[in-house]
Amino acid sequence: MPTANNTQKSKELYAAISLIFLSLIVLALLFLNIEKHKTINLNAADIKVADDREVLGASVAKVVKTNHGLEFTCQITKSHLAQPYCELIINLQDLSKQAPFTGLDLSNYEQIGLWIKHSHPTQPGTRIELRNFNSDYSVKENEIILKHNSLEYLEAYVNNPVWLKLNDFSIPQWWNNSHNLTLNNGGTDFSNIYSIVITPTTQVQQGNYQLTVERIKFKGKYVGTTTLIAVLIMLWSIVLGYVIRRLVPAKKVDVEIPEQVVQTLEFGTMSCPLTGALNRIGLRKCFDQLAPTDLQQLSIIFLNIDYFEDLYSNNGHKIADEILQQFVNEVDNTCRSSDTVVRWNAEEFLLVCPDTKLSQAVDVADKIRLTIQETTWPNDIKISCSSGVAQMHDEDLNDLIARANRALYKAKNTGNNKTAA
Repeated sequence: MPTANNTQKSKELYAAISLIFLSLIVLALLFLNIEKHKTINLNAADIKVADDREVLGASVAKVVKTNHGLEFTCQITKSHLAQPYCELIINLQDLSKQAPFTGLDLSNYEQIGLWIKHSHPTQPGTRIELRNFNSDYSVKENEIILKHNSLEYLEAYVNNPVWLKLNDFSIPQWWNNSHNLTLNNGGTDFSNIYSIVITPTTQVQQGNYQLTVERIKFKGKYVGTTTLIAVLIMLWSIVLGYVIRRLVPAKKVDVEIPEQVVQTLEFGTMSCPLTGALNRIGLRKCFDQLAPTDLQQLSIIFLNIDYFEDLYSNNGHKIADEILQQFVNEVDNTCRSSDTVVRWNAEEFLLVCPDTKLSQAVDVADKIRLTIQETTWPNDIKISCSSGVAQMHDEDLNDLIARANRALYKAKNTGNNKTAA
C-alpha cells in the first residue's frame, strides 16, 4: 500500500515534468518567433482624397488606381491657411453604411509595413494616420471624430518598405484638446480601425508631391514576447515559492506603513524635493488637468538664472541650494495664484500661465525679472534672470515649451536680464 510520503513525491514528480514541458513550449514559442500578417486589399478599399479646398485653401489632391498601386498626387499651395494639406484616405469601412461599426482590430499587431515609392530626389516628410472608431468618442457618419493615431517621419531617405512600430504612434495634442479626452480615452486605440491616411507632413514646402502606395501590411505575434516571458517567470516563481516554503517555514511579520510616508512618496514623484516646484511629471499632470478653455490662451514663461554655473563654484552647494529655494519662493510670490512653477532642470524653470495672452505673460515675466533683480540674496550675491515667453497655438505641449526655450535663448543672446517673446 503506498504511503502518504510516496504519494506526495509522485505528485511532485508529475508537477516537475509538467513544469519542464510547459517551459519548453514557452521557450520554443520565444525562439521560433511565429508571426501573423495581415495585408490590406487596396483594390477593395474605398479610396478618397481630401485637401484644404474644403476650407477655402488652394492645395489640390488626386488619386488614381493602377496595376502598380495607388498613385497619389498632392499640389501643396500656400494660402490663408497656416498649414495647407492634402490627404490620401483609404477607407476600410463605410461609416454611413456599416452597421454595427466593425473596423479592423489591429490591437494585437506590432508593426505596419508601407511599400511607398516617392517620385522625388529625396523623400518629403510623411505622416501616417490609423483612424479608429469608438462609441465613447465617435459619432455615426462623422469621419472627423475618428481618433487620429498618428506618426510622422521626416528622414530624407527611407527604405521601401518601411516598417513602423505601432507603439511609436501617438495622438496629436490638438485632437485630445478639441475632444477633451486627455484623461479618458486619451491614448492610442487600434481596436477598430476604419481608415488609413497617408499625407505629407505639415512641415513640407510648397510644391507638387507624387507617391505610389504599392502595398500595406501589418505584422505581429500570435503570443507577445512580454506575455511569454511573464508566463515563464510566473511558472518558475511558483516553483521557487514552493521550494522556499518547504525549506523555510513562513514567519508572519506585520509591518504597518504610516499613511504620511505614503503621501510623501507620492508627492515626491511629482515635485522637486529641494525647491517644492513641480517636476516634469507634475507638469504633465498639471497640463492634463487644464480645461480646454484654458488651453486656448495658455502661455509658458521659460526662466533661466543668469550665470548660474558660477554659483556652485564660487559659493558652494549650500548657498546655491538656498538661492534656488528662494528663487522659487520669489517667483511664486510674484506671479498670480493661477500660475504654476515647474523646475525644468538645474537652473531653468517654467511658469505655466492658463488663460493668459502673450502680452500679459510678457508683463508677468518682466515683473518677475525686476523682483529677482531687486531681492536681497544670501551673502549679498547679485542675481538676475532671463525669460522667454510663448503662447499656445495649434500644437502640443512639447512644441510650446520648445518655442518658449527658443525665445529664452533669444533673450540671453541679446544680453542677460532680458525678456523675449
